[in-house]
Formats: sequence, C-alpha cells, structure tokens
Amino acid sequence: MAELRIGLIGLGVVGKIHAEAYRELTGGRLVAVADSDSHALSALDASRGIVTYADARRMLEEARLDIVCIATPAASHEALTELAAAKKIQVLVEKPIALTPESARRMIAVCAEAGVRLFYGSTYRFLPAVRRARELLQAGAIGEIALMREHALGGKGTAAIRPMPPSHYPVGGPGGFPMGLVDHGIHLIDVFAWLSGAKVVGGHGRGNRSGQPMRTEHLHLDYDNGAAAELIYNECTFPTELPNEGLFSLGDGWDVDGYVKAGGWIRHPSSIHFYGSTGALRIFHYANLLYAFGPEGVRQIPLQGKAAPDHFRAQMQCLIEDVQADRPATTPGEVGLATLETLLIAYR
Repeated sequence: MAELRIGLIGLGVVGKIHAEAYRELTGGRLVAVADSDSHALSALDASRGIVTYADARRMLEEARLDIVCIATPAASHEALTELAAAKKIQVLVEKPIALTPESARRMIAVCAEAGVRLFYGSTYRFLPAVRRARELLQAGAIGEIALMREHALGGKGTAAIRPMPPSHYPVGGPGGFPMGLVDHGIHLIDVFAWLSGAKVVGGHGRGNRSGQPMRTEHLHLDYDNGAAAELIYNECTFPTELPNEGLFSLGDGWDVDGYVKAGGWIRHPSSIHFYGSTGALRIFHYANLLYAFGPEGVRQIPLQGKAAPDHFRAQMQCLIEDVQADRPATTPGEVGLATLETLLIAYR
C-alpha cells in the first residue's frame, strides 16, 4: 500500500513536535508544511524533502495530501477544516477543537458531508502510562472510582507569568496560561472520561479569560457513576514541593519548569490521581511512570511503548491505520466537542 501523504499547518511549539515525531511513521510521510513564519519553515531539515508553503490554502490545493494535521490556534480550525474537507483530505485537529461548540458541530458536519474523517487531537490517550492505567481501571484494579484529580500549582510568581496571547485565544473569551484549564486542562477532561468510562452530569468552576488578570482556575465535575473530578491550576505563584519530592523521568516530558529529558530530575512532576474503593493510581504521564496503591502498599507498574513526545507520532499512526483499514476515526470530532462543552462549564 502506498504511503499516505501528510501535511502540517502550523509550526509553533506543538507543530514542531508533530513535525519531528512524524519522522518515525509507518505507512505515511510528512511531505508539506505551511506556516506564515518563514524562519520556522527554513529551520526544517532540508534532507527530508518537505515542500514548504507560506499559505495553508495553497498547500491544501497543490500538495495532493491524504491527511492534514491542523496545529494552529483554535480560532482558525473551522475554516481550515472546511478547506481540507472540500479537497477530501482527512483531518487531524489539535486541541481545543474550536472556540465554541457551534463551530465544532459545523466542523463535524462538514467532514461528514465530505466523507472524510475528523480526528480529534487527544494526545494524552497515546501516552503509555495513561493507556496502561486505562487497562487497569477497566479490569477493576482499584474498584469503584471515587475521585479523579490533577493540580498544577507553581511558577515563578505574577511578574513572570506569560499567558497565552490573543492570537491563540481571543480577548474576552476563555484563555489563560499554558498550564491552565483551556490549554492544558482540556487534556485531563478527556482523560477522565476516557479512563473512567463515565459521563459528566454536572459541575461548576472558574476559568481565566484572555486579556484579563490571571487567577486560580478550578473545575469540579460530577459523573454518572458517582465519581467526582477536580482540576486546580495556578501558574502565577510558586511551588511548595520540597527538593526531595520530585522524581527521575523515565521518558522525555514536560512539567511547570519546562521540558525534561529522559533520565532527568523533575522537581515538580505533573501527575494524575485516581482514587477507588479498593486502591488508587498515580499516573506520571510525561515522566512515563505509573504507581498502584492498595492494602499491600505501593508498587510500580511496568509500561510498554515509547514515552512523550512519541505520543504525537502514535496519534498520527493511529489515523493512518484508520484510513488504511477504512474504519472511523478512533478519536472522532465528537470527542473534541464533548470535551469543549465540559470545559465551558467553568465559564457559565
């Protein structure tokens, strides 16, 4: 079977990670990249033979693509998805799927009408620690799930905070800092639903808005299985962990201090907590570590697969295989819509 031709729109921080991760794909190859920043385009490895475009529309018209990854700010997702669907190009769209549920619904509809897949960029589902945790939870390893949580509190104070700019999230709408509800917590909203298999039935919270003072963000969710979830974020203060409270990463990853190479020490590692009736799990999703807690104490769970940032490759690999097998998108646009609607509970 011929390799699928892949295009990428957007060479920001995440777009560059996509581009690098795609070196390891099977059955697909990155052949074209579009970005308005000529310096970002010129930095691409020339030996890869990637054709660069200053205009995404032109790339979609000329590059004969099978798949396009849209890694641009959410405000542009709908228009770019419409252009790709019109060319019968399969779409992988980064999070959040759109700025509003109405926009997301139009994206889903236009792809359905064109007969192309809209694959939502739920990258955390492709992290080895998260995938293994799901297997354990489905097997009843901690009994009935009672609580799911993530707290990301730290930074270097208000003077050092750099919120996501209006180019990413328009002034007045949901926005905030990189480790906040909109740009990061949206991953956890999806992970909580995917790992628990439960649906949100209520909630309340408070989220930051672009262009306004940054405050502590929080989101409390109630699920149909009786579980609750709690997200708390503040990147405008200082971490309180002591020096010996970190860990050595077993895989490349990110935390509040930035990128950490494999084997490096993470002082404030991001982690997801699942509490159940017979045990608990702590998922260090970027450090590639998983621990189980129960009556017999704590044990480390062995993991298979490459750690972050390989999950960007794994996600695209899944879409390639969906296309080759002629099956629906593994994480369709409806997942992105449901996640966005849950996020917006914090903005009611």
